[in-house]
Amino acid sequence: MRFAGDQNKVDFDPMSLKSGASGGNYSAAASVVDVGKNFDVMREKAPKFDVLSQQAMADQSAEKQAAMNAEATAVSQGLAAFGTAKGAKLQAEGAIKAAEVTAEASKQSSMMGGIAKIASAGIGLFAGSDERMKDSIEPIETALEQLRLLKPVTFYYKAEYGDPTRKHHGFIAQEMKQVVPDAVYTSEDNGMYCIDTGDLIGLLVRGNQELQARVSRLEAKAALQAV
Repeated sequence: MRFAGDQNKVDFDPMSLKSGASGGNYSAAASVVDVGKNFDVMREKAPKFDVLSQQAMADQSAEKQAAMNAEATAVSQGLAAFGTAKGAKLQAEGAIKAAEVTAEASKQSSMMGGIAKIASAGIGLFAGSDERMKDSIEPIETALEQLRLLKPVTFYYKAEYGDPTRKHHGFIAQEMKQVVPDAVYTSEDNGMYCIDTGDLIGLLVRGNQELQARVSRLEAKAALQAV
């Protein structure tokens, strides 16, 4: 700025635009360009918030999935442990029930206990029949008289010895002892008399043979009379 002529007049000359270094308009424009470039660079170097957000969501989803898997595994293991404990409890209850049933069956079948002992000793109905196991073998000559003396009966077991509602057919051991004493024995469990029904089979077979022989003789006699 300089003054010319009248001191009250002021003349303004345009500033030189030759060089950006002079501080003119070119310099201001260059500064604007530099700021834009700097902004672009800063924007390129700035964190990618959309990518970070996506990664954060993915990480959060993975963590949630891992937590759900861990919870499911814990629940599964808990259920497995509960199932094992429940199964053991059921097995124990089953064993107790089986023991109770066995005890009741043993109680109800106490009259048969002696037969089992005799069977294990190889005597009676369940005995071995090999001739090499036996001594003093003698044929049964007659059985009809002994069979005639037997007194078959029907009866019900008392509740402490068997099913009180089931009707049975058999004999009284005390009466059997008077006719076929070898077929009666005493139970070691309760001291009661028991009958080895296997000992009756030989008598029954021999008795049937005797009857068949009598029938054959009667038939032959009737045939001779008819001639």
